[in-house]
Amino acid sequence: TPRSDIVELPPNLKFHPKSKSSPFYGLEPIPSKSKKERKGKSAKETAEAAAPAISAEPLENDEGDLDFDDDDDDDSESDRLLYDLSSSSRQQYAIPLPQRLHVPIHSFHTGPTSHLGTLHLSPHTFGLHPIRIDLLHRCVVYQRNKRRGKRNAGAITKTISTVRGSTRKVRQQKGSGRARAGHARPPHWRGGAKAHGPKGKVQDYTTKLNKKVRKLGVRHALSQKLKEGNLILVDGMRLESHKTGGLVEILERFGVGGGKRRKG
Repeated sequence: TPRSDIVELPPNLKFHPKSKSSPFYGLEPIPSKSKKERKGKSAKETAEAAAPAISAEPLENDEGDLDFDDDDDDDSESDRLLYDLSSSSRQQYAIPLPQRLHVPIHSFHTGPTSHLGTLHLSPHTFGLHPIRIDLLHRCVVYQRNKRRGKRNAGAITKTISTVRGSTRKVRQQKGSGRARAGHARPPHWRGGAKAHGPKGKVQDYTTKLNKKVRKLGVRHALSQKLKEGNLILVDGMRLESHKTGGLVEILERFGVGGGKRRKG
């Protein structure tokens, strides 16, 4: 039966043996034997047993006198690099599925030291793997654009036709040595019009994202929070007072927040 803790390094990937970023860092390689070495003993035994029965006449193949061996297959078998995952010294940060879905329920007032029970979360919502980072990015961009909303609904500037000023010609066309000017309201003159300004139209920054993609993004976000260990279940959130000081003390027991409070 094949072992699940044996992985193979793909031939198209090259990692430095001392690189800590490599997923195979710290793993012990398993020496792989070629096909010839694996069949060495069995080939010798069969050859010795069949020696008296071999005739002296040479055998010919259908395609010719040459007999091709599978040297390429043997080389590819010998070049395989296998690693044993059980020899890894790295710490396992995430609890594997489905054990990850069994989450303890804590008391809101006493903190994470007391366990009131466990709850089995839905794998449809909290057990997605792998985490789709692209969907999370699309949902974040959608929420930011939605929060930005519509702006500059009332911004409007005056053009040459609406700005105040006379339409008479400022100076003669030729003879003065200066640039020609037809009126005193061009955009590059002081008190003139505004070029390419807002026209009073609503600028909509919102983007479209399908509802199914948004729901799937929320499920991936919850699955990521559970994988990180940042999902805490409590029995309730009833407070004795409306003041925030008591809530801050309760949240500090769970390691939430951590900001310094102002005194006085």
